[in-house]
Amino acid sequence: MKVRIDCPTDFLYLKDFMKDNNIRESQNPECLIVNPGTEQYLGKDYFSKFENLKVVGTPSTGVNHIDTKYLESRNVKTFCLLDDRIGLESITASAEFTWLHIMNAFRKFNLAIEYVGDWRDSVNEHFLRSNELSGKNILIIGLGRIGRKVKRYAKAFEMNVDWYDPYIDVTSKNHIESLRDLSKYDVISINCYLTDETTGMIDKRILSTAKDKVVVVNTARGEVVKEKDICTLIKNGKIFYSCDVLCNEQNIENLKQSELFNINGQYDNLTITPHVAGATVESQTKALKSIVKLCKKYLS
Repeated sequence: MKVRIDCPTDFLYLKDFMKDNNIRESQNPECLIVNPGTEQYLGKDYFSKFENLKVVGTPSTGVNHIDTKYLESRNVKTFCLLDDRIGLESITASAEFTWLHIMNAFRKFNLAIEYVGDWRDSVNEHFLRSNELSGKNILIIGLGRIGRKVKRYAKAFEMNVDWYDPYIDVTSKNHIESLRDLSKYDVISINCYLTDETTGMIDKRILSTAKDKVVVVNTARGEVVKEKDICTLIKNGKIFYSCDVLCNEQNIENLKQSELFNINGQYDNLTITPHVAGATVESQTKALKSIVKLCKKYLS
């Protein structure tokens, strides 16, 4: 298979990877593996350069960085990690990073490492006094691959776990049917897919029923929340917002004009990481292997 790999490969020995997977590099490939971390939207200007293109793969669960309609018009198949559910289940990076966000929000880890010089200072200890997770209530929005792992982590920390997922037909006292009342929850973890139904789903109306200073963690997609509302709730102290995703990530100029992006560092109840939840050697190696396998099977 003639392939061009535009995603990062510095975490593996590419020559051996190409040999082991029986693929060879080409500047005019039939298979193109794109970079999900691109700072630009991948559309006609990008794909039109490849005349022999038959299949495009992205080592990510989302495809919102790709103009799939343009590829369909050229009869080019698109694959993402959702097309290999078995392989996807073995990837734990995003769930682990979600839990890191939750832990940090409760235990103030990112603040603690800044105050080592004031060892055991009484004022410092008061400032860094935090809360335990044990016994707290968490709501997981989206009980897919990541949500299920977060659920297991939460139970291991002796939390009380509920979840919301209208696409799962399950009878359980812990499965809530709507987001009308969030008053019992200390943590809300957003782990759903970005769809037409979930775009802008989490807004100030939904969060108005939540308790004050509720921790809202978003490692799904920035567009699942209404960022303008989130900014308002951060500024008035209603929520602690911790995220690894923002809106308009594929348009760096628009991203830099985002209010949420620009207030980062100004509020103690806001933590942003630059969409690195899946950036582990293990997960990226598995993801690349999965996409190569899918593309090879399609072309065989």
